[in-house]
Amino acid sequence: MKHKKIAIIGAGFAGAVITNRLLQAGYQVTIFEKSRGTGGRLSSCRIGKDSADLGAPWFEPTTDQFRQWLIARTDINRWLAPHSDFSGLALDPRTVYMSTPRQNSLTQNLIKGAMLCTESKITDIYKDSQGLCLRRESEDIKYSYDAVIVTTPAPQAIPLLSLAPNLHTVASSTKTTPNWVAIISLKEKSGVTADILSGPHSTLYRAVRDTSKPGRNSWSRKEIWMLEATSEWSDRHRNSDPNSVGRALIKAFEKVIKQPIDTGNIRVHRWLYARHLSVTQEPYLWDPDSKIGVCSDWLDHQDCEGAWLSANALADHLLSRTKASNLYNLQDSSLIPSRV
Repeated sequence: MKHKKIAIIGAGFAGAVITNRLLQAGYQVTIFEKSRGTGGRLSSCRIGKDSADLGAPWFEPTTDQFRQWLIARTDINRWLAPHSDFSGLALDPRTVYMSTPRQNSLTQNLIKGAMLCTESKITDIYKDSQGLCLRRESEDIKYSYDAVIVTTPAPQAIPLLSLAPNLHTVASSTKTTPNWVAIISLKEKSGVTADILSGPHSTLYRAVRDTSKPGRNSWSRKEIWMLEATSEWSDRHRNSDPNSVGRALIKAFEKVIKQPIDTGNIRVHRWLYARHLSVTQEPYLWDPDSKIGVCSDWLDHQDCEGAWLSANALADHLLSRTKASNLYNLQDSSLIPSRV
């Protein structure tokens, strides 16, 4: 499949990682993203005159392969973050990794060299005499591809997999849960010593001081926090008004830190397909008849690391009959990092 034309649907972490692998191998890659920019769950947002990470706040590797890849990259910083539970008990500092200046910077770096089509919601994949074609809402894209890789959440992947019934079945069987987050800027310093708060709580999953992360600069000099709700609370309030969700998360945070806070700016967002209950132990999906593949965190492994593992496993499969497969072997501890 060397030097073939590949379409990637979704410019989140999985889409960016497999794009980078294919670009290194000499493939022509076009990415279609329904939003205005890259990142997916690594997206950032504006909060007043500042910005903050809106999705996954960091990478916390559990495998040597992912950890080595993060350490090797010049756009990734390590953060040894002061950590406590919601009762105020100090815990061991948390060692995590993140991209600078924002999490979505990593996806932007990984896809350099590909053609990116933003605000392009793909609604259908179909075949013509030249190969695979895409339909963007009501418009047919006048171009054909040799393969299409879907990296979207499972519910968004379902309508794209009609040509691959087995893949369609896996996506249709995958359960997803939402996740509410609130980004808040404080008019006064909170005085909270820990930068990460987590643990058992009826409402909050974690609270993270975004402005304490390495490489983050607050233009307004304000303290910015990300308040993330638990999956259970988010599911119960799936259809709640964002303003009421924001008030509830702030109230829960005030009880945790035992003081009222005066917020300057608030940004509330619902990640509708944040977490998944997978129905397969396969790290990726590939249909050899249709030439459609899937890599995502809703397969065998979850979260950002799951997206990375899935994208690399599918890339290994696609490149297995070319010399490019030697660039990166997940079974080999000697890894060659992606080039920016």
